Amino acid sequence: MEKDLISVIVPVYKVEKYLDKCVQSIVDQTYENLEIIIIDDSSPDNCPAMCDAWAEKDSRVQVFHIENKGVANSRNFALSKAAGDYIAFADGDDFLEPNMLEILYRNLLVTGADIAVCGYFRQDESGMQIPDSEKSASPRLEAITAEEALRQTALGEYKFGVLWNKLYKKSVLGGVKMPPLVCSEDLVFNYRAFKNAKRVCVSSQKLYHYVLRSGSTTSAEFSIGAFDAVSAKQIVLNGESGTNIEPYAVIGLAKSCFAVLGGIVRNGKCLDKYDEIRKLLLSYKKQILKSPHCPARDKAKLCVLALSKSLYNKLVLKG
Repeated sequence: MEKDLISVIVPVYKVEKYLDKCVQSIVDQTYENLEIIIIDDSSPDNCPAMCDAWAEKDSRVQVFHIENKGVANSRNFALSKAAGDYIAFADGDDFLEPNMLEILYRNLLVTGADIAVCGYFRQDESGMQIPDSEKSASPRLEAITAEEALRQTALGEYKFGVLWNKLYKKSVLGGVKMPPLVCSEDLVFNYRAFKNAKRVCVSSQKLYHYVLRSGSTTSAEFSIGAFDAVSAKQIVLNGESGTNIEPYAVIGLAKSCFAVLGGIVRNGKCLDKYDEIRKLLLSYKKQILKSPHCPARDKAKLCVLALSKSLYNKLVLKG
């Protein structure tokens, strides 16, 4: 069962408090035929030495120290080095359940899929679980078309947009790279990977621990992640012009635009971007109002935004 090599890519930057737990959870995987590629993005803390220590300890670990150019560049570099038949990703401040890779690999074989997706735990730095909307029923596995995965990705469904809850056949990643974004580069990557796939299997079983910590890229100033999310959604929308996916991509972009406008109003930052995002959102007004995928509340907000900026801002501040 373990003849296929899985390459696990771990970008590292300022995560010395969490790194050992992350790497330990990978080397302890029940699926042992692994190539663990750790990319030190010129981390200024003790991470470089910790990475090297892991390479000394386990022959499956390869460490590369590269110039600091961001997480997207680190992952692209690692992809160019990966020799595995399958590719997985982990963030240096998260960790995996011991059987995660074995289960995802088995799910791919059972369903004949090209990409496997699983559920995940959300927790804070203390280990406290953060409740989510997923019902804790018995784990279920289903195979869906790549087109359905594209629809979910275009809409901004989180589990389809992130990297770390997936196992990819390397064959669907040919030519697929991360765009140079600080956040949401993974959504674009997955969009392009799903375009190359035929079938995707989705399991509700939670196998990855996503740790929400202060200071991480995803919890940083709204201006970083929110604006990049808009850029990522625009890439998807531009790629799906005139296709069956376009209506979903419009709603995905609208969600991100609403998030940015809300952040600008509530934080009083990036005020110079307000009109640009408003104009972008209103350019899709007709499609949004006709869409069955857009909540009535958002349609009402859009109408208010078109009518009066000050009234919309008051609505946002009211919550």
